[in-house]
Amino acid sequence: MPQQTDGIMRGAGILAAFTFLSRVLGLVRDALSAALFGAGATWDAFSFAFRVPNMLRRLLGEGALSAAFIPMFAGRLEAGDREGAAALAGRIAGVLTVLLGVLIVAAEGIVLTLLVFANPNEQWRLALGLTAVLLPYMLPICLAALLAAVLNSLRHFTTPALAPVTLNLVWILAVGFVAPAVSSDPIVRIYIVAAGILLAGLLQLALQVGGLRAERFVFAPVLAPAHSDVRRLARAMGPVALGMAAVQLNLLLDGVIALSLAGPEDGAALRLFGAVLGYPMRVGANSVLYYGNRLMQLPLGVFGIAIATAAFPALSRHAAREDRAAFAASLRRSLGLVVFVAAPSGVGLIVLREPIIALVFRRGAFTAAMADRTAAVTLAYSTAVWAYCAVHVLSRAFYALGRAGTPAAVAAVAVLANLALNLTLVWPLAEAGLAAATAVSAVLQVAVLWWLLQRAGMTGDPRRLLGSIGKTLLATGIMAGACLAVLGRLPAAWSVGSLGLRCLRVVLPTAAGGSAFVAAAAVLRAEELHETARRMFRRTSSTR
Repeated sequence: MPQQTDGIMRGAGILAAFTFLSRVLGLVRDALSAALFGAGATWDAFSFAFRVPNMLRRLLGEGALSAAFIPMFAGRLEAGDREGAAALAGRIAGVLTVLLGVLIVAAEGIVLTLLVFANPNEQWRLALGLTAVLLPYMLPICLAALLAAVLNSLRHFTTPALAPVTLNLVWILAVGFVAPAVSSDPIVRIYIVAAGILLAGLLQLALQVGGLRAERFVFAPVLAPAHSDVRRLARAMGPVALGMAAVQLNLLLDGVIALSLAGPEDGAALRLFGAVLGYPMRVGANSVLYYGNRLMQLPLGVFGIAIATAAFPALSRHAAREDRAAFAASLRRSLGLVVFVAAPSGVGLIVLREPIIALVFRRGAFTAAMADRTAAVTLAYSTAVWAYCAVHVLSRAFYALGRAGTPAAVAAVAVLANLALNLTLVWPLAEAGLAAATAVSAVLQVAVLWWLLQRAGMTGDPRRLLGSIGKTLLATGIMAGACLAVLGRLPAAWSVGSLGLRCLRVVLPTAAGGSAFVAAAAVLRAEELHETARRMFRRTSSTR
């Protein structure tokens, strides 16, 4: 059991460290993007266009395909069949390349048809044009995600975690230097950013290939669509793809709603089924959803996905051995770690959302009104940071058990609820209503997935997990009080002052809150804190 825990924490630690670097660079890229484009029509269009290939990346790359592929690949490695594992990876890579090529061509045809025959307005014309440019990004990034799954199964976590760093560095170069130097036209600038993303996709793929060479695990893509490996993978990923597609479709629908129900600047009224209504949102809705989501993604990407990714191979091994006790222990450990880091992160975002937004975004074209709208969205998203993280762990538990259809069905129900909430909450809450609907949907998924796992007898005794969560929540409450106490003593004018003053208005409450959380967790003897400290001490000692 200690080896299992160490493996999860070591993998999660590597992933979290590099993912944290990527997220910090991501905040830099978003700060530069906000300063250059603000939250207006141009960034509305781009954030929608980028969501389309990103959606398919999560579905066919790091999502359904990886979830179905890793148990098959890890099973062959466990059996000592390294050559068979390489052959499996080659067959999947070959089929994936052809499939993505066909999808890209078909999607480009749909976009072209809409541009020519649908007579879109200027906003949608820009969004569709950027979508056409960004669609080819799917090919290198999905292949890179497949190779990353291979490397993770080989317990090589560093190179896959470095891939997003590459995207952010290229994006920073494009938006911070190249685009402003080439043109003052925002349309030209946004197309330069899109071209930079295509380049970043190729570089990420090259990085994964280099990682495989370092592991001396090299294979060539082979087109064998009728092979039993491919058919088995297709059957395994089918339900996962349905579940992932439901979630990604919801994100896409959010973008469509934000673009379609954002009122034009000329103040025209919305006509719906013969009735004349006021638009529930203004131009910039999609942009502030993007910026708020990016802030929420920091703890999700650093902790939630990292822990779930690192835990998945262990869960798969325990499921393959039918070791329920070990499976339940890994699940409890992973969920405990997720809540331990996600709960204070989410509450911290809620308490410090305004100074954080002022620090990261409030400059250049990003106005005070845009900051206020982003703060409202961030508040709604942050209430369920713990749930977004937990969904990843719980879904992977079902994938490891070979029951991918269960999270797919739960996700479909959650999406229907989300859509209904979207259309209900968008009128009184504007774009914050879309974020609130997403949060409620995530909590619903967690509740149902946990209940189903408990019914299947795969959770063990929940009292230990509930005790850990209770300690975390108490420590989080103490942390929030410390943050508010320090923040209340700092001048509000610092939020519009120099960069140093803005940093202090974030750093000082964060330091106070973080110290209070660690102290409270230590007094409460939170298991996760002691394990993290032990792991860090052992790692430090081993490097002496």
